Amino acid sequence: MAKPSDRSIVIIGTLDTKGDQLKYLMDQIKDLGHQVTMIDVGVLGDVPFPPTFSREEVAEAAGTNLQDIVDYVDENRAMNTMGEGASKLVNQLHTKGEINGIIAVGGSTGSSLALDVLGSLPLGLPKLFVSTVAYLPAIIPDWVENDIMMLPWVAGLWGLNSLSKQVLETAAGVITGAAGAYDRHRPPKKKVVAITTMGQVICRYVGLLKPELEKRGYDVAVFHCTGMSGRLLERAIEEGLITAILDLSVGVELVNEVTGGTCTAGRHRLEAAGRAGIPQIVSPGPIEAFHWGSDKPLPEKYKDRPQRRHNRILNVLISSNEERAATGRMMAEKLNMAKGPTALVLPMKGNVHLGHEGEADVDPEKLPPFLIPLLYPEEGLKAFRAAFDAEIKPGIEVIVLEDASMNDKKYVDNILSLFDKMVS
Repeated sequence: MAKPSDRSIVIIGTLDTKGDQLKYLMDQIKDLGHQVTMIDVGVLGDVPFPPTFSREEVAEAAGTNLQDIVDYVDENRAMNTMGEGASKLVNQLHTKGEINGIIAVGGSTGSSLALDVLGSLPLGLPKLFVSTVAYLPAIIPDWVENDIMMLPWVAGLWGLNSLSKQVLETAAGVITGAAGAYDRHRPPKKKVVAITTMGQVICRYVGLLKPELEKRGYDVAVFHCTGMSGRLLERAIEEGLITAILDLSVGVELVNEVTGGTCTAGRHRLEAAGRAGIPQIVSPGPIEAFHWGSDKPLPEKYKDRPQRRHNRILNVLISSNEERAATGRMMAEKLNMAKGPTALVLPMKGNVHLGHEGEADVDPEKLPPFLIPLLYPEEGLKAFRAAFDAEIKPGIEVIVLEDASMNDKKYVDNILSLFDKMVS
């Protein structure tokens, strides 16, 4: 591995339109004691100073030449091609251990290119995106699902000013600090087991599973099934960071995908572990509800659903039996593609969290409408089970616990027994 002094922070931008800003950022980073690798992804205008990698070299890395890109007469196509070349260059540098951070600067077009380049790099490497369109709703989760940091660029067009300089100074501090931490990082020695869950009030199984897995010598990484975490989990599996997975609340992200809810992790959720062939134990989790963002109007079809405001970000709506069945079909289709040891554990008492021993010690007639499907989820789980059973292929182990919830010791014991068998 390269020594920290041998590494540099990569800056990506268009020198023809933002040369003075990029020079200011470069000087700030150097003043903080770091080397800089400048990559110019501009196409048409003059270059105010020589970069480390010229636009001609970027075009060549993309398998073409600059004149051909100019001849596209298509800004989007040109930037996509330059992004392809820049991605190849930075990944080559990363493979050689020659970078410890990357920062991209741009307006809307430069940001589009930057998201492709930063998205091509692995988890952990510091990636900062300074943009005039940071956090715009058009920047979809798919484009930032590998720990990209964003910083809004105040007054970031047409040269330098006191406001834009302050942002670039902050950006230099952020990326150099993160790069220093990256240099000090040491890969974990333990094997990592991932567990998915929702909040502690509903999903208490983590408190029982985590210490047992740690006794077995594993590092336990807990992922919150709120959409982005599921995307990051899939990416972590693809990059070989996860040894085995207990995907015990994946159904929450799947039912959000079915309903168009906010907490979807995308259409490829629950696929990476199967492709990688790592042991995976799956449960639907609390599929009785899905999530709707407070920023979006509620569709007419959902307006009669029992719902409550979870916080100012999310509303929680009860899912229908048809939506739970669709979740079961989707889960079966995903698991059918798995190459490694795979099992489903289905606790038919759902996520009962009042009372004891899997039974809710309450009278359903005295409950608010929202809580009834949460505490008495059997009908929905029967719909899930029937749809899952109709699609699942032979060879996938299925354990149905008729008299247990996912917070019971019986459920946890079955999970651990399966886990021990798989990893042995």
